[in-house]
Amino acid sequence: MTTKNLYSLQAVLVMLVCAAPARGAKNDWAEGTPGVGRGATREFFNAAAHLPWKHFMGDWRDAKNVEQGSVAYAKTRVVDDDKGKFVQWDVTPLVRQWLSGKYPNQGFFLRIVGDCGTIRFASRESDQVEHRPRLILGGASGSIEMAPVADTFLAKSTYRSMGNRDMLEASDSNPMLLRFDLSAVAKVRAIPSATLRLYTTKQYGAADIGVFRCCQGEPLRPSAPVFGLAAKYSADQGIDRDPDVVFATGFESNQWYAQWTRAGKMEVIDTVSADVKRKFEPLRGKAMRVRIAKGATGALNTLLKFQKETGREPEAIYFRYYLRLGSDWNQTVQGGKLPGISGTYGVAGWGGRKVNGTDGWSARGLFTLRIPHDNPLGGLHPIGTYCYHADMKGHYGAPWVWTKGYGGFLENNRWYCIEQFLKLNTAAKNGQPGKRDGILRAWVDGRLAFEKTDIRFRDVEKLKIEQIWMNVYHGGTKPSPYDQHVFIDNVVIANQYIGPMEHGNVDY
Repeated sequence: MTTKNLYSLQAVLVMLVCAAPARGAKNDWAEGTPGVGRGATREFFNAAAHLPWKHFMGDWRDAKNVEQGSVAYAKTRVVDDDKGKFVQWDVTPLVRQWLSGKYPNQGFFLRIVGDCGTIRFASRESDQVEHRPRLILGGASGSIEMAPVADTFLAKSTYRSMGNRDMLEASDSNPMLLRFDLSAVAKVRAIPSATLRLYTTKQYGAADIGVFRCCQGEPLRPSAPVFGLAAKYSADQGIDRDPDVVFATGFESNQWYAQWTRAGKMEVIDTVSADVKRKFEPLRGKAMRVRIAKGATGALNTLLKFQKETGREPEAIYFRYYLRLGSDWNQTVQGGKLPGISGTYGVAGWGGRKVNGTDGWSARGLFTLRIPHDNPLGGLHPIGTYCYHADMKGHYGAPWVWTKGYGGFLENNRWYCIEQFLKLNTAAKNGQPGKRDGILRAWVDGRLAFEKTDIRFRDVEKLKIEQIWMNVYHGGTKPSPYDQHVFIDNVVIANQYIGPMEHGNVDY
């Protein structure tokens, strides 16, 4: 390594060390939050964001780019001599692939490839600073040591995340994950060598440990929004007269509630065009403001019943609304419900009233706990569907977070176009149960965020789409610890895909 290259490498690494730790890409695995966990587990690469591994116990690629392959980039044998010692792997080929942009840097995946001992190593949280993991870049003329930004191991025996501990463990059932921020190093063209160094504190038998490439989640590929019938109407002006539109409102009238079959809990809902305290910016004119009050669970509970308002109940419907989380929206205690579609008929499909295929169903929206800030998706709010369906196992609905394209993770103080499509499954015939062909899709800002096409909502034809359920509810049963607000605008219900407004003040 030339002196010039060494100095330039030192310079960028000084900047890297002084800078705040990188939060990571959306598809990075999460170490977890101290005292909270919710990092990488045997099922999820990011439990806080409900993002699953494709394969139980982790996803990797080998040196030949084979999914779950067996050819390690590097392999080292750790002997059992009851001594603490440094162990290292030559990871130069893999680091060069990351720096060249051939593959995204999602971290090292270390797993047992020979013998079946259990080896413990010091983690980045170890009290012995000199024993913490290091990635060493350099050559004969000198080297630079980098600390990991995240490390953990996956335990097959528990659903909990194992990050934030002072040790890592590799065994025949426990792989280890480490990630280093190479963003500043990418500016240096010449990296003659890269060595991963760990310190083993205990060995319970010998083991050969191989290094592989973490490869989880969806590729981060930006996509253009898909527009629908709303694109024909600037800012939704006149959309209510479209022949495929069943209902539309922008909450501009002081009598907005008269448009709905029922408008509930009026003391915590109103319409506003300004709310500086909560950094509200109107989509267009007025919007509905919904308050989950401190110490309360319920908020918005407004219904549009199809039979009463249109004379018929459909079997398929599109439902679009705009949603903005206020600056005080911060879920730290429990998740809850958002607007959605249902057919409960006052019998079953909410509040622990399990459905049996003949008495009801529901597919309300949901929100979950805010993702901790040290997570790759830190500070965002997951949303999805909370579904009572005929194949449900327990007494409460199934939570399906909208993870496709990472679309169902929302920021505060930004308008989002939320659209849901629901088509009921084929009902029972000739003594056979209903088919599992019900469809639920969701789009955020015109991009598909969720799709499930094998749902059995019902067994009997009498269950239709009864209503649009405009619901905002905290829980569960735990009340909100403080006032929280959301804003809703430009609701459209239609027989075909609606899509976002093509023109407006929303960034796509």
